[in-house]
Order: sequence, then structure tokens, then C-alpha cells
Amino acid sequence: MGLWYWNEVTNELFWDAKTREMFGVPVDGEVTLESFYRALHPDDAERVTKTWRNTFEHGLPYEAEYRSHRPDGTTRWIYARGDGYYDDAAKPICMVGVVFDVTERKEIEQERLELSGRLIKAQEDERSYLARELHDDFSQRLALLALGLENAAESISESPERANQQLYALLNSAGEIGADLHTLSHRLHSSTLQSLGFVPGISALCKEFATQQDLELDYSLKNVPTSVPPDAALCLFRIVQEGLRNMKRHSGASKAFVILEWDDDKLNVCVRDEGKGFDVKESKKTEGLGIRSMRERARLLGGRFEIHSELGKGTKIEAWVPLRPPSGVVND
Repeated sequence: MGLWYWNEVTNELFWDAKTREMFGVPVDGEVTLESFYRALHPDDAERVTKTWRNTFEHGLPYEAEYRSHRPDGTTRWIYARGDGYYDDAAKPICMVGVVFDVTERKEIEQERLELSGRLIKAQEDERSYLARELHDDFSQRLALLALGLENAAESISESPERANQQLYALLNSAGEIGADLHTLSHRLHSSTLQSLGFVPGISALCKEFATQQDLELDYSLKNVPTSVPPDAALCLFRIVQEGLRNMKRHSGASKAFVILEWDDDKLNVCVRDEGKGFDVKESKKTEGLGIRSMRERARLLGGRFEIHSELGKGTKIEAWVPLRPPSGVVND
């Protein structure tokens, strides 16, 4: 918090050291009303000036949120409040107020807005994908299956042996359709996690992913609770799922490691690979929806999410979710 004082009679402006720091003015530098105007972001200057003069001259509390354009080229978000003092004729004498640097809050709000927009787009993309899969793939395969059954039915009286062969082929096709539907539904929601629980659900996810992607996956448990709250279980399940997808998509690695561990009232999940890695600082500028969603899932549960990676040294994704002491644990 910084303090400021404006004297209407003498045209004097005072900023304490904290206020000067927020606006990028040296401690020994001169401060005038022009200093304040120069510090305002061009897009906010007119609005803030009008608000300040209007509230001061009409005896109203001053309140404004604006951007400060600092001499070093950086921009900070400022929240300011002030109260005016007046003479017996209600003429303004001075105003005293405070300022707060709210840059971090504004950046978080902006990230949330961007994330919300990207989540909406992701939902629409997922719906489009499902519509294409159901129409272009499954509906055509079911139509061919129906046509095959019709042909087999017509062949029964003429050539039972041929009809028998057709039915076996159609049976295999029906099994493939069922397996593909299972994979599609599993992508949307894990029935294994809901019906079997956290540990079997994660284990099944790892085994299925390793088989489908033809890679080696080392999966281990350390003091993992036998019972995990549904919200925490789903959070960590999705982080493992998205972490493995990102690993397969970007790392070029042929082996992955998934570690679950309960320690110090937190359940930790780690997804690691020994692939090509990347520059974490640079990647933050173009961070994808998958990473943002993993971070947001952990944050919503009061947890923490981190990514560690270096070029040529692989990548490690970690998340910690608060958890009460377990009544039973599983080790592997």
C-alpha cells in the first residue's frame, strides 16, 4: 500500500516511497501533478482524470482502477482510493488517499478469462469431433454391419457354410465397434475410476495407454490411500491422462514414469519422461490448454502444479493435492 496527498490550494502532490516505487519514480525525484498524468496509461488517462476531478469537486469518495506506464517500459495495475477535505464553503482544499498494486490480481483475472474462452472453444471442438466420429465412422460401420447381416440372412438357405463365415466376420466387426466405442467413452469419462476407485483407475489408465501407444510405462505407488475423495481422484486422474498425452505428443520418448505418493497430508502425482524436453520459460508464452487445465484443476482443490523441463533432459509434471491422513495405504 502506498500513500499520497494532493493540496488543491498550493498545487502540491506528495507520494511516499511505496507509491513512487509503483509508478517508477525515484525516491529523490520531483513529483508534480504532471508526474501523475505522465504515469497514467494513455488509454486510461482521460477517464481517471475526469473521475478524480468530478469526485473531488462534488465531495464524493474517489475510487479508480487504472494502469501505470512506468519509465522502464513495464505496466502495473493500480487501485486508488481517496477522500477530499473542504472549507466551510465546501471548496476543495486537499485530498488524501492510498494506492495498491493489483497487477497480480488483474493478470490472474485475465488468465481466467482467456482460460474460460479456450475451454468453451475446446468443448465445441470436442463436440465437433464426436459428431464426426459418430457420423463418419460409427454410423457407417453400423450401416455396413446391418448390410452384412442382411446378406448373411439371405445366404442361410442357399449356403449355410458361407452364411456362417459371414456371421463370424460380422461378429468380429461388432466387437471392434464395441471396443472403439469404449475407447471413445473412456476419453470423455472414466467409468473405471468411478466403479473401481482411484488406484485401479489410474493403473488401468496407465496399462491401456501403454498398450495403445506401444511404449514402456513404469508405474509405482508409495503410501497411496485406498480411499481418495472423488474430486481429488478425478483431478489427479485427468492430470495423469493429460500428462501422458502431452508426453506422447511432444517428447519423442519411448518410456514414461508415473509415480503416486502420499506424504505430509498431500497426494502427489508425477508424470516423467526422458524425451527431448523444452524451455519452460519460453513455453509459458504459448502455453496450451492442456497445461492450463491441469494447473487450474490443482488450484481449485487448493493444490499446486509444476512443470520442470530442460532441452535434451526430459520433462517432469508434478501436482500436489491436499488430503486428510488415510486410513489405509497401497504400495507397489
